[in-house]
Amino acid sequence: MDFCDFLLIDNTSQSESMRPLLQEWLHFSSSPNIYAIVSNNPKNCDIYAPEINWYLKNSKAPLEIKAQNLKRMYFSRMSRYEYGSDKDFYTKVSPTLLIIGKNSEAKEFLDFVQNYEKISYEVGLIDPKNILSISGNLGAFEAKIKIGEEMGKISFAQAVIFYEDDDLTRFMGIEKASEFEDEKALLEKLDSRIGTYEYKTTISYQSQNCQYHHRRPDKKGDGYCHKCANVCPTFGVSKNDSLMELSFSQIDCIGCGECVAVCPSGSIEYAPFNMQSFNETLKHYQNTQILLIAQSSLNELKDFEIPDHISPLILNQENFLSEAHILALLQESGSSCVYYSQNLFSSSHEAIKLINDIYHNIYQKTGFYVAKSLPELNMAIHSLEKIQTYTYSPNADEYKRKHFAERLRFAVKNKDYGQVKSGASGKLIRYGRIDVKEELCTLCMSCVGACNVESLSANSSNFTLQFNPSLCTTCGYCVDSCPEKAISLELSGISLNSTWFENQIMAQDKMFACIECGKEFATKKSIEKVKSMMTPLFGNDKAKLKTLECCADCKVKIMFEENFQTTT
Repeated sequence: MDFCDFLLIDNTSQSESMRPLLQEWLHFSSSPNIYAIVSNNPKNCDIYAPEINWYLKNSKAPLEIKAQNLKRMYFSRMSRYEYGSDKDFYTKVSPTLLIIGKNSEAKEFLDFVQNYEKISYEVGLIDPKNILSISGNLGAFEAKIKIGEEMGKISFAQAVIFYEDDDLTRFMGIEKASEFEDEKALLEKLDSRIGTYEYKTTISYQSQNCQYHHRRPDKKGDGYCHKCANVCPTFGVSKNDSLMELSFSQIDCIGCGECVAVCPSGSIEYAPFNMQSFNETLKHYQNTQILLIAQSSLNELKDFEIPDHISPLILNQENFLSEAHILALLQESGSSCVYYSQNLFSSSHEAIKLINDIYHNIYQKTGFYVAKSLPELNMAIHSLEKIQTYTYSPNADEYKRKHFAERLRFAVKNKDYGQVKSGASGKLIRYGRIDVKEELCTLCMSCVGACNVESLSANSSNFTLQFNPSLCTTCGYCVDSCPEKAISLELSGISLNSTWFENQIMAQDKMFACIECGKEFATKKSIEKVKSMMTPLFGNDKAKLKTLECCADCKVKIMFEENFQTTT
């Protein structure tokens, strides 16, 4: 079988007329007998791009514009193929089913399954009160049960519950009967997983900048940042407060992407369309006006006539866009854009509002439109306008706030556009700054050691504690790490001026020289702090009091001489 990177299967005259414009990189065929990386036909390809057929059907643009947009859509898919970090996984799911419930509906469903002819299920019914715990995952669940005085275990591949338990339904493979129209619809869902169940990596994770990983718990015994686990509707992301580690279950993850949107450091990425592949894609969308659509929403726009000036960009899922993604999209395209979606989560709304507030302050324009219906989409599409172009290529290890800050710095330059607030919830999209009471700070730099995103830093050349608000994730870890209680956190949003992106001196001191040898070994404030604590304990012991102002080497020398004189 022949092979190509990009394949267009189309028997219409339209493809023939575009061939001269596309044939340098696109292979044309009338049948899917050629294997391709990206194709508009689901057969014999690594990546199926249904948006190609949708665009060809609904665009009346001139051939040159069509050719440009086809190239953008094909190369967007290729960027995801080359830079995305998703992988395929498989698990066996046997036709074993546990029905959990005690009402008449549960018993009727048991009868229905036992008489079901399409698939022969090994099925059982159990009262919820007899279940002690359920663990495992789709295809390999285990329930610990107690009936009377007898303890036991039940293994099963899937389950249906006939009562309210929002925790159990976070598992992929455990369904709540009340969420389905009838028994047939429920069984169709269960049937779809029988055999070899295929799933993909939907989120990737790097722990080095994570605001939760291996940090001390806070005063409540909780972590300082676990937004990802908080917003996850399944067991895709969960946290272990005893180990201070996040756990990820790709099989339970439904790929909604909200954990990606709320992660302040970028430690969690949407694997099929990570930030690197997103930025590579945007290189093909420079100087365009973009219509964003999730692949699952294409059918809702199956008869939508695409205006000539619109370049569609198809997303794998709806809710992974953060403020960093949105700002990158607006700056690389150089225009406002519109997102057609009926199912945006709170985190997406907060990110969109933040960006629009920024654009209103700086440009007096709306950057990012959201359309939930065709009338709204038509209105938004004709409201799009050019704003300002900026191309930026983040480093491979550059975390989200750094990337976002560099883009925002370009828009702000050396002017002052006022203040924009963080997200309304105060829990999802957060920006702010710390305040340090300099009179209390001893420059011990515990806060610098606590900060893993380089928002706080120590400058040894001038003995200062410095803070860059644009990099701060507002996790609050530095606040509780300060032994002097000198730091406070304010969720004040973003200051749209140049100082927001610069290191600011929060505290400063001079070095203290050892009274014996003259070597500088600590700050004056730290020495004064130690003296205030230890002087009452040392009383009139002149030798010990003297050591408080000595370096480590001289301290030992003085105490040795004191002990020698005492013994002689």
